[in-house]
Amino acid sequence: MKASRYAALRTQIDALIEGEEDLISVMATVACELYQAFDEWNWVGFYRLVDPSTLKVGPYQGTHGCLTIAIDRGVCGKCAREAASQLENDVTALPHHIACSPDTRAELVVPVLDCAGSVRAVLDIDSRQKGIFDQLDVEHLESIARAVGERYPLT
Repeated sequence: MKASRYAALRTQIDALIEGEEDLISVMATVACELYQAFDEWNWVGFYRLVDPSTLKVGPYQGTHGCLTIAIDRGVCGKCAREAASQLENDVTALPHHIACSPDTRAELVVPVLDCAGSVRAVLDIDSRQKGIFDQLDVEHLESIARAVGERYPLT
């Protein structure tokens, strides 16, 4: 069931962002589509790496997020530092979790890499439900993050 929901969602996202080069428009569309597709998620959005030590909130859906996250803090910071997805199904057990929303119980963060393989942003998904995320979510969200990362300009 979840796999077919992701397949339909990916088809929709691909159609909406086809030919779009504006990164903010792409991020906003992806955040909106993901948020609308999964009722279990209470926040979906991007944090952009604005300098080597700082993530700033980008397009998102849900209640407000943290505006700034130091790269040495939280699940988003760990994702950006390690350039690796972070699946945390019980954030209440994490001493390094940043509670932007007191309702969040699980978090999945995937890196958005540019064509050179450098982290440029992270895609952050939060849920009120513990244990909600699995490897299927990681695989599909990493694929969507790659589609976003391909739009970063070559530097």
